[in-house]
Amino acid sequence: MIDISNLDSHIFDALSQTSDNMYIYIADLERDFSRWSKPSVDYFNLPGEFIENTSKEWVQHIHPADQHIFLEDIGRIFEGKSNRHNCEYRALNKYGKYVWVRCQGIVERNADGSLGLFVGTMMNLGVNAKFDQPTGLYTFHELKKQLPAFISHGMEGAVLLFDVDRLQRINDILGYLVGDEVLQRLGQKCQSLEGVISYRGPGGKFYCITTEKSENALDRIYKEMQKFSVEVPREMNLEIQLTISCGVAFFPQDAEDFETLHANVEYALEQAKKVGRGSIAQFSGQMHRKTVEKFRLQEVLRESVANNCRGFALVYQPLVNGETQDVYGAETLMRFYLPDGTLVSPMEFIPILEEDGTIRQVGEWLLNKALAQAALWRMENPDFVISVNVSYIQILQEGFREMVTRIVEKSGTPEKQLILELTESCKVSDPNGLRDDFEYFKNMGINMALDDFGTEYSSIALLRKLKPQWIKIDHTFVSSIQDDEMDQAILEYIMNLSKQTRIKVCVEGVENEEILSVVQTYKPELLQGYYYSRPCSAEEFSKKYFNGKHKTGSYGCLKK
Repeated sequence: MIDISNLDSHIFDALSQTSDNMYIYIADLERDFSRWSKPSVDYFNLPGEFIENTSKEWVQHIHPADQHIFLEDIGRIFEGKSNRHNCEYRALNKYGKYVWVRCQGIVERNADGSLGLFVGTMMNLGVNAKFDQPTGLYTFHELKKQLPAFISHGMEGAVLLFDVDRLQRINDILGYLVGDEVLQRLGQKCQSLEGVISYRGPGGKFYCITTEKSENALDRIYKEMQKFSVEVPREMNLEIQLTISCGVAFFPQDAEDFETLHANVEYALEQAKKVGRGSIAQFSGQMHRKTVEKFRLQEVLRESVANNCRGFALVYQPLVNGETQDVYGAETLMRFYLPDGTLVSPMEFIPILEEDGTIRQVGEWLLNKALAQAALWRMENPDFVISVNVSYIQILQEGFREMVTRIVEKSGTPEKQLILELTESCKVSDPNGLRDDFEYFKNMGINMALDDFGTEYSSIALLRKLKPQWIKIDHTFVSSIQDDEMDQAILEYIMNLSKQTRIKVCVEGVENEEILSVVQTYKPELLQGYYYSRPCSAEEFSKKYFNGKHKTGSYGCLKK
């Protein structure tokens, strides 16, 4: 019997530190007992340096599709057919990712032929492998080495970045084994592309480098990949629609260093996906300027949030009673100013806040300020209602309900005098969860509204699911309502639907008296638009509406 626990720890530890991506272990195969180097324990999240029932423990770390590779190879040693262990497979690391490893070892047999000490090593091929084992393509690591070399030698060409759309959905529905096979087959087909060098990237990404820069050449490569996306599901008997989007960047025109070029082609891919799954987009100088501007704005916004939302400001637009023309309340709108005083459109800064998560802090700041201001206006008009926009991204964030509840209580706002407007910034991924949030706030007494109803994601299906107390009809439906019979029919349909379901309506975009006269025939509860007032500061709003009277006509609000 071999006692490996007493192996000289200094020697073992020294060997363990010889390489960042080489892992060492020794084992008594008869007792199924082993000792592992500390880096391997850490990287593969093993239960400890000394492990009993080694084979059972380690097999759990091997990708299910590769377990047979390990078991068959190690089985040859137990059967006496070999003294060497040498195979490659995927192993699960502490980050929850499978990486390719090359596992090698040798066993020392006793005089009677029984198994003695086994010494093994594992090399992490995911760190610096030249080739991707499943597909045979060059790895992303090689792309980072080869592309700068190509550029330094004067080569001109294009980088095409392909990405399998909604790969996670395939994995969720069909399983990771199927998803992996889809990628493996796609990668193998990439080898047949003419005039390109192909690389396997992370996830479902594949890179192609070509010296052909003509539109026809790029279109040929793109169409070949689209053909592969049809062939692979058919070959695997899968009833799925596989689409692949593509971004393109040119070198050295778009960039001469890898990091910038890679960022550019990633951005082009992002733009392609915005057009629609399976689309292609080329990077351009204008796109680059937008990227730079976006990054700069992102940094300014982060600094602003860190400094109590410095640069943000609130403006208010009156909500007007459709029948009496009295001021019913106000919608709170957000503005952002750069340090030099330049006004930034909400269309630019809100998506950035949503992307990096700082919409949470800004949203909390906005709600605090808006409700504090509304409290002052209620001193003049006790029935005054304040409306605040919230995005689906905000609602999804942990603690959103508690945050709203806390601020409402702190400000003393009567729940019935607060409207939360759900904006249509993105598709609702969990309608049932959103319905629960709506019910939570409605049970508190807060009014819930669907903003921009009838456009983008704000639809009849969402109306059925959420059952809000209010809907706001987008200005695009009323801008030409005097002459457009279709818009008139749509507005009439929405108004009839709302009356039957007891949902109140606010019509936005009332910009002149002609629009007002048409819209009023449908008798919406609230009206909003430039005809009454543009969004204005709290000070200006107070001057217009709180000098002891509340009739809009009394303060010149019927003027632009």
